[in-house]
Amino acid sequence: MLRSEEYREIAEQYRERAKNENSTRLANVLLSVSNAYLVLASQLDLLTLVERQESARAASGDTSKA
Repeated sequence: MLRSEEYREIAEQYRERAKNENSTRLANVLLSVSNAYLVLASQLDLLTLVERQESARAASGDTSKA
């Protein structure tokens, strides 16, 4: 699995392609793909945060659901 930083780099590549595209339609699709990668990167960041919190909670002996 790629890291969130790598997904952001891919998003930037699509954004750059969109900037250089003559076709408005294709540029819009490229920007949509770029945005999808940015959303995925954000979700992976959130997943990492929650996993760390859950690991810390388990290590402290707190087994309650949050």
